[in-house]
Amino acid sequence: MRALRLATASLEAERVRLGLFSRRLALRLAFGIVAVLFLIGAFAMLHVLAWLALTPQVGPLGRAGILLGADLVIGLALLAIAARDRPTTAEIEARILRDTALTQARASFGLLPLLGGVASSPILGVLLGYFKGRRK
Repeated sequence: MRALRLATASLEAERVRLGLFSRRLALRLAFGIVAVLFLIGAFAMLHVLAWLALTPQVGPLGRAGILLGADLVIGLALLAIAARDRPTTAEIEARILRDTALTQARASFGLLPLLGGVASSPILGVLLGYFKGRRK
C-alpha cells in the first residue's frame, strides 16, 4: 500500500513539475514573440536613422557594413540571453520529491518486503503445519 502511495506522490510531483515547466516555457515563448515584433520595428527604424545619419561621412558600402556589424552584435547578445534557462525552485523541489518517491516505491516493491509480510502471516504457519503433518 505504501508503494502505491509513493508512486501516486511521484506522479503528482511530476505533474506539478511539468505544469510549472510548461507555464514557464509558454511565458518565455509569448514574451519572445512580442519582443521579436518590437525589435523588428525598432531595427527597421534604427537602420533608416543610421543610414541617414551616416550619409555625409561614409559611402553606401561603409554604411551597410556598419549596420551589419551592429546587427550581429545585438543579435548575438539577444541569442545569449535567450539561451539562458534555469529551472525555478518549485521545479527543483518537485523533481526531488518525484525522485525520492520513486526510489522509495522501488524499494518497497522488493522481494524482502513482500516475503516479510508473508512470513509474519499466521496463515503461513497453519499451512506449513498442515503440509508437515500430511507428509508423515
